[in-house]
Amino acid sequence: MLKEVKHITKQEKLFNYYYKLQSDEFRKGIKGYKNLNMKNTLCAIKVIFKNDDWIRVYQRLTGEVEWY
Repeated sequence: MLKEVKHITKQEKLFNYYYKLQSDEFRKGIKGYKNLNMKNTLCAIKVIFKNDDWIRVYQRLTGEVEWY
């Protein structure tokens, strides 16, 4: 029986990177993420919090990851 291989998207990798940088306390407030289209980026997502606030997390063309 063959096992299915799950391919991780660029957005999921970016979310995991951001998530791992956060404290346990901060992680508790994160609900999830949605894909986001931003010019001049390799990848961008909208991280959504349980209180419905959100931030942009994106990877620049240089590879740097930023959020605001």
